Amino acid sequence: MSKYVLITGAYGGLGEAMAAVYASHGYGLVLLGRNPEKLQTLEKKFTAQTPVISIECDVSNWVQCQSAYNQLQTENIQISVLINNAGITYIKTLDEEYDIERYQQLIATNLNGVVYMTKLFLNDIRVHKGSIINISSVIGYAPVIGRTAYAASKFGMEGFFSVLDAEQHDAVHIMMVYPTFIATGIRKDVKGKKEVNEILTADYVADKIYTGMTKRQKKLYLGSTALKSKLLYKYFPKIYVHLMRQKISKTTT
Repeated sequence: MSKYVLITGAYGGLGEAMAAVYASHGYGLVLLGRNPEKLQTLEKKFTAQTPVISIECDVSNWVQCQSAYNQLQTENIQISVLINNAGITYIKTLDEEYDIERYQQLIATNLNGVVYMTKLFLNDIRVHKGSIINISSVIGYAPVIGRTAYAASKFGMEGFFSVLDAEQHDAVHIMMVYPTFIATGIRKDVKGKKEVNEILTADYVADKIYTGMTKRQKKLYLGSTALKSKLLYKYFPKIYVHLMRQKISKTTT
């Protein structure tokens, strides 16, 4: 197999959907996640279709990320596409009973994990003139009440990859993906809180991500809310905040 895609958070709804899309286009799969049983189940699903390697790895742990990289190097597997998909969420305003440990865990997973994986696999991807695909969010550029921690991780990702893109120029394709809310496992972390935006299916998002990669897009906005929020907050921030607060109020009453 000449080309492999590595997907973090692989057994969530979007991770599995992306695995299916890339397998259908001839990619071998490297699937990372924290739950070995779920990884094994996912590996069995695709083994008959394409080469699959599943690795238990918590991306917030630098040592585990290094171990995953070393395992692939030992097996002479180079990554052409890295999809930074692993992520957790936390909804709480800062003046509520804000759990600093959950904040630290979120930053470690959503931001530090992305830096770790990108650092380790950057040279492989550059050799193959491949892609780094990062699952961001509307909250990566427009505020939503109760998402201070999540916004910090996504804004951090924006800054990191804007600089990396300038450093790498055309040697590596970097694509930021901004979906509105997706029907995936990350929404289970919300613990009863109602979401505000439209819900996209994981299959739809996965297909659009693959197409965006083949076109070497830099920014991929998915769902009408994503682009509308971008434009509204950029040009009319006060109106955006007013409308967002109204929507939040309606979903919490």
